[in-house]
Amino acid sequence: MKKIILFLFVFFQLIGKMYSNNLIIGTPTKSGSTISFTIKWDNSWKVTAAPANWDAIWVFVKRQHCDANSQTPWLHETLNSTASNHSVTGSVLQVDLANSDKLGVFIRRKDQGVGNISQETVTLTLSSNVGSDNIAVYGIEMVYVPAGEFFIGDGSGTQFGFTGGNNEPLKITLAMQTNGLGVYSNYAKSGGLGDAWDYSNGYNGPLGSSGALPSTFPIGYNGYYCMKHEITCKFYTAFLNSLTYAQQIYLLDNPSGSPSLATPGTKINSHYGYNIEVKSQNALEPAVYACDATDDDNWDQENDGLELPVCLRTQNLLAFLDWAAIRPMTEFEYEKACRGKVSPLINEHAWGTTDISNNYNIVNQFKNNEYSSTSPLGLANYATSVLHRAGLEATATSDRIHAGASYYGILNLTGSVFERCLGGWGYDYSNFTTGNGDGNISSTSQADVSGWPLSDWKYIFRGGSVLWLRNVSDRSGHFYDTYEAWWGDPYYLAQGGRGVRSY
Repeated sequence: MKKIILFLFVFFQLIGKMYSNNLIIGTPTKSGSTISFTIKWDNSWKVTAAPANWDAIWVFVKRQHCDANSQTPWLHETLNSTASNHSVTGSVLQVDLANSDKLGVFIRRKDQGVGNISQETVTLTLSSNVGSDNIAVYGIEMVYVPAGEFFIGDGSGTQFGFTGGNNEPLKITLAMQTNGLGVYSNYAKSGGLGDAWDYSNGYNGPLGSSGALPSTFPIGYNGYYCMKHEITCKFYTAFLNSLTYAQQIYLLDNPSGSPSLATPGTKINSHYGYNIEVKSQNALEPAVYACDATDDDNWDQENDGLELPVCLRTQNLLAFLDWAAIRPMTEFEYEKACRGKVSPLINEHAWGTTDISNNYNIVNQFKNNEYSSTSPLGLANYATSVLHRAGLEATATSDRIHAGASYYGILNLTGSVFERCLGGWGYDYSNFTTGNGDGNISSTSQADVSGWPLSDWKYIFRGGSVLWLRNVSDRSGHFYDTYEAWWGDPYYLAQGGRGVRSY
């Protein structure tokens, strides 16, 4: 066991530095059925005035039996069902147990306040004694999007956008969520798109779900937590490194390849500035993956792009979300996350104006403290063909428009990598619910949550990327799958994403 204990120490020291906003989770200690670890992060908030929300850290635990072989993955740990058995020191923070499934906790401010969270100690009680098992703790920065009315569509008259009729935006209300939104004509136009799309594809169907959306479908009225940033390279490699050899193969760019044949430095996901590579590989043991933006085979260094967003196929994105016990975001939730309860502005971006600039002057490229020495209004990463650190535009003193932040303080919803949201045109996604991932994926690396569509075409690109600029209400994302087919590259358009969690 000495070798494994040393590995865990190094592992936790490594992942403690992998998140934006300087989130640091310390090495856990274990005693009986409890584990304890320190936590700290910067730029936390809870406000009672608009937008009346807060940030939080979604914390979950993985466990591997000490006698497990290399083909047994780290499994998601269920927490003790008694909320009082989970605590945090100090008077600033509170721990909210995910009562619906006990798969993690949200750690957030108790009272109104803004600023950095100094180091506190979190104690969680697991569902059984830890014994000699290996334990890993993960944390994702989230932002609470409160329940309430909001608008979909911006009134621009686009033939793709949501509308309540006559091209007007549609207000989503409690009654709509309670009773269901119903058939697509209640929130989107009919088909007959015309132009090249109709001519070449013959599509003349609904611009929404072919099945009526019931009350169980998340149209955004109810509150939810949304990832503050898109999935980063560092977090994605941590996910890959928790899987079995067989599971890893299914998530490679080329699933027919074999990581056992790969030498250190072999790239398995490399796009728009970042490289995820094989760091080590022994026989049929799981590979160890790491970041290497400088391509010098010195992995996970400060300048290796650990905080860059990662490009993901639909399967990879859904597998990550299931593993993290969160879920895909719907198109409706995307628009709410951007504009909040404010009335729409035609052709607005996530920060609520039409101001837009990609005038970056990058300092410390690919480093964890990468920043731009210029910060014009509406700075966003589009048409640059290179990815930048997640949340780079936001600083301790920036306002919403300079930070590129949404109404609720969520970053990079315009530009960077495309947000892949559940929705789109002409497919029946009405059986999708608020069900979160269960923390484990199948042996073939598929998300296995009931109601989660696995087909690419039931997810739509929103928000633009380093290649394309798209405003908040632009729903033309189904064109992009065709572009990727032409190029033969499922990563061509720089699609990535983030997840949300219902509770």
